[in-house]
Order: sequence, then C-alpha cells, then structure tokens
Amino acid sequence: MQLAVTGELFFFNLEKMESAMRLSQAVQLLARRLRLRASRVSIIANRLQHAGRLPLADAKRTPPEISAEEFALLLIAVLAETGIGNAAERAVEYADVSSREGFRLHDAVAAIIRGEAQPGDLIVREGGVTGTVGGLHTTFGNPAADGFARFATGPTLAAIAAEWGGMSPAQADAVAAINRIHNGNL
Repeated sequence: MQLAVTGELFFFNLEKMESAMRLSQAVQLLARRLRLRASRVSIIANRLQHAGRLPLADAKRTPPEISAEEFALLLIAVLAETGIGNAAERAVEYADVSSREGFRLHDAVAAIIRGEAQPGDLIVREGGVTGTVGGLHTTFGNPAADGFARFATGPTLAAIAAEWGGMSPAQADAVAAINRIHNGNL
C-alpha cells in the first residue's frame, strides 16, 4: 500500500488496498488501536457471528475473512456496545442510523476503512453519533446531549484504515500523525 500526501489531504492507493482480513487479525487490530481488551472485542465479534452478521469459521477451523463492510460493522459494534449481551443488536441499530444528508453511519465508516473518506473524530452516544467524515461535520441519528459516550479520534481511525489497507503498525502510526497535523491537532 502506498500513501500519498498532496497539499492538505492524504489518500491511499486504492488499487493496493486489502479487501479482506482474517477476523482474528481484525479483533487484534481494533483491540490494540482502541486500547480495549482483545477478549472483549472477540466476544463482540462472536455475538455478530452468531447473529449472522459476520462469517463463521469453516469446517477446517480456518479463521474467516471479513470484508471492509463487515469490519466497519465490527468497529461500530465495539464503539456502540454498552453490554456484551446486546452488542449485535446495537451494532445493527447504529449502523443503520442516517445523517440529515442521507448518509448511513455504516456507509461512512466503511468509506473510511476503504480509504475513500478522510477520517475525523466519531463520538458515539445513546441514540446516535456525531462526527467528521470527509471533512464534513455530521450527525447520525439523534445522539443524547449527555450520558454514555465512546469515541474514536480521526488519527485512530486513520491508523485503523491504514492497517486494514495493509500497512504495518509503524506505517499506520505515521498516517495517524499526518491526520493529526491535517486536523490541526499538533
């Protein structure tokens, strides 16, 4: 994967983007980047598998591969969960919330993962999400003004997308640094 920096934006070489990743690698990636226990992310992934939203291992016990869209759903699930028991339901609920502009949260997060949209901060609250995607601030659903909140910063999302795309963790750290500079967070 190559990263190009031009003017104020960076973009990925989409011809070299990875289109799938083993679920076990995705779990480790999210746990490391979001600073969560891998076991918790794994349980959330398992809930999504048993809800039919992520693939199960085949008969040979080969870990399943997931697409960018499935990875985006797992990321939403991890950010939106308020308890393991309802993680799959909340993931589906939050993935389907729309912005006033008509964009679904799932589509926006998948575009970030595929390197098609500039990542910004996402703040997940009860009822919805506020964030910046592609340089535009938007609200998905109707997020509460206070209470539960979980967030992923633009640099964190940029690093996640870079690793999804095949970069090493060190290269993804550089992408995160570029994102911080781009967003004025020196």
